[in-house]
This record gives sequence, C-alpha cells and structure tokens, in this order.
Amino acid sequence: MIIIAIAVSILTITGAIAVLIQKSMLKAVITYGIVSLLATVLFVLMKAYDVAVTEASIGAVLTIAVFLLALKGIKKNLKRNDKDGEK
Repeated sequence: MIIIAIAVSILTITGAIAVLIQKSMLKAVITYGIVSLLATVLFVLMKAYDVAVTEASIGAVLTIAVFLLALKGIKKNLKRNDKDGEK
C-alpha cells in the first residue's frame, strides 16, 4: 500500500513539473487534469474520501471546464482581433 502511495506521489510531482514545461496551453490543461486525478487517487489511498470527492469534483472537473472555456474565449478573441487587423 505504501509503495503504491509513493508511486502515485512521484507521478503527481512529475505531472506537476510537466504542466510547467508544456508549450501548448491545451496540453497544460489536460496534464493538470491528470495531476488532479492522481491527487484524487492519493487521497483515496490515504482514506480521506471526503477530500478525494471534493478534489475530483472541483479540481478535476470544474477547474478543467473553466480553463477550457477560457482558452476557447481567448482563441475567439484572437481570431476577431486578426479579422479587425486585416480591414
């Protein structure tokens, strides 16, 4: 059990570093979602079920959805600004 917790902890730290070095924002958001799910697994292994449910619902789902909506809005604004610059 402790070996699995250590392995998941190492994967979580590695994933967090991977978020920082991503070139694409979309890839960084997806990697962040994976890190959040790994944190959820770690909380379950530590028998902190209430924290795991909160992390899964807010960290993995809601935050990722907000990030993806923000990226969509940024892309839309960039396209609109490019069209305004061509005129």
